[in-house]
Amino acid sequence: MSTCFKCGINLEDDDVYEVKGKTFCDDCAIGQHKVTQTCDPGAVHSAKLDRQSSGYTGTEGLTDQQKNLYLFMKDNDGVTMQQCLEKFSLTPDEISSDLSVLRHLELGKGQKREDGVYFVVWEA
Repeated sequence: MSTCFKCGINLEDDDVYEVKGKTFCDDCAIGQHKVTQTCDPGAVHSAKLDRQSSGYTGTEGLTDQQKNLYLFMKDNDGVTMQQCLEKFSLTPDEISSDLSVLRHLELGKGQKREDGVYFVVWEA
């Protein structure tokens, strides 16, 4: 019997998926193929052009979840991943995905501080 590398559940032999030399359950194996790339100049350029053509400014066009994350960052002058996890009850992957959208739109970014990495509102 194997266990999933990510979530730790016990797996039957026919439920085992190997990805990059590690053992995963079905759900976690699928997640291994999603790549969230925060620093992607092509995505930034494309997102900015799309927003311009749509006429969106500020938080217009964002999902409610993305808007709430943006406002949380703004209201608290930056937040950590742990604060986001506690506030929104989302997975780290879901938060990272929304942060990538904010980064690509130049609405948010990461900032290193003495006590760790914070997600902050992009300065105009």
